[in-house]
Amino acid sequence: MNKINTIAFDADDTLWHTEQLFQNVQMRLYELMSAYASKREVEAHFHDMEMKNVRLFGYGVKGFTLSMIESAIEISNRTVSATDIHEIVMLGKSILDSPLDIFPGVESALQNLQPDFRLFLITKGDVLDQRNKIEKSNLEPYFEKTIVVQEKNVETYRQVFDEHGIEPTQVLMVGNSLKSDVLPVLALGGHAVHIPYHVTAHFEKIEETVDHNKFYHLDAISDFAGLLRSL
Repeated sequence: MNKINTIAFDADDTLWHTEQLFQNVQMRLYELMSAYASKREVEAHFHDMEMKNVRLFGYGVKGFTLSMIESAIEISNRTVSATDIHEIVMLGKSILDSPLDIFPGVESALQNLQPDFRLFLITKGDVLDQRNKIEKSNLEPYFEKTIVVQEKNVETYRQVFDEHGIEPTQVLMVGNSLKSDVLPVLALGGHAVHIPYHVTAHFEKIEETVDHNKFYHLDAISDFAGLLRSL
């Protein structure tokens, strides 16, 4: 365990609830579009739209909302009402205005880790949206650096680690996404902890399973101290 000197945390659905807010809004979109298509059809169309638009808008509430609007216009063959479009916009705003719901045990875990490790927060998405959540959380003082990136892949992590003088083999990354938080760091020779959230964004889902001697699974962040003791 003495080889690990840096612990990096994902933010959304690792330190606080996020995806459930998006899921709730999507359910309302399906209701609004029920006059034009089935839930399955609306869901498939919206997911395709979101994947197409992420290259332009990135991850975050604004891109999510614009994709809902564009989907509603196309699904309804341009007959969706201004009232429904306005509701979709307000649904997007409701995510931004929602209070931040931090998972139990997060702050105590960070307090316990801070004296012994370099702590980083590495999250992806819209910078303004992510910074807003970080500030709401009041957790920023526990981290040496809070970093917002557009994508989480091997090259992004390599750049972050290089910039801050971090040896990848000495990193333990903690997150809810196998695709974004676990696999890229393992590929760099680091360690990774997966703490799954009860729902997963469709663009984070993968079929791959992880079998690696530096991969660990936890049910909750409150179990983190026990994991460190066991390593």
